[in-house]
Amino acid sequence: MTYFFSGDHQALITTPGQLVNAGPELQQAYSKFFSLHTALYPRIRNHGLDLHPRWQKQSVVSPETAATLTPTTSIALTYFRSREQAEVVERRAGKEYRSPQTTVEAFRHPVIELRITPDHVAVELVLSPYAAWDQKNLIGKLEIAEHRTAFRKLVQNLGPEYLLGFWDGIHLDDMHLTTGELARGRALDEWMKRFSDSADWLRIGKWYAPDAAELDEANIVNELFNTIKSLHAVYSFLLWTSNNDYHKQYEKKVKPSFRRVAVAS
Repeated sequence: MTYFFSGDHQALITTPGQLVNAGPELQQAYSKFFSLHTALYPRIRNHGLDLHPRWQKQSVVSPETAATLTPTTSIALTYFRSREQAEVVERRAGKEYRSPQTTVEAFRHPVIELRITPDHVAVELVLSPYAAWDQKNLIGKLEIAEHRTAFRKLVQNLGPEYLLGFWDGIHLDDMHLTTGELARGRALDEWMKRFSDSADWLRIGKWYAPDAAELDEANIVNELFNTIKSLHAVYSFLLWTSNNDYHKQYEKKVKPSFRRVAVAS
């Protein structure tokens, strides 16, 4: 028996919006997602994955998604940095915290997101253009050959069924390749050369049909946790920390040296 029924997916079309305005069908979908969180999060902590939900309990499951900033017919369960780490990054990126009530915005950070839409269930690592601090960190890190090799191995280790692309939105877009396709030769290196910080969404994940066997009620927690765990390796690779800081390499890439400018002139 599948965990999510067709009615759960259809409720996102017929009664989209905040839980406070939701009908019983949408409330059920929210409840199922929150139950998944209560089953998944202890495993996340026990396995030492440094991932945190939105800290307000009423926002743990939310209609807000890092995959787009426009209103959607979806609900999402989002895991990302701790609040303290998030505030450090947002300050470094230029955001002002003028009061204790200033809100950390998940879309400004890399997230691993579980999302249900009318058509799919998706588990994705999403790096939006508003997470520019981490996007620049990834671009700088990939300037180093050994890290390009490491990134290629991480993507290959995900398995051939994951999708990587640069689109935004909650629907599957043609602008993607499978990790199986990207494992061939230098395909991933060439694909990542197209990635533009502060402009593109970067997303890697698995997309499931509503009736996918992997989402059977007896198996869904194992399936989703294993996907989160696999994506966490890539998440950790690109996440900016004081010990994983490649902004200098990014600056060298985007700002020509004085010598180069002099020669060019």
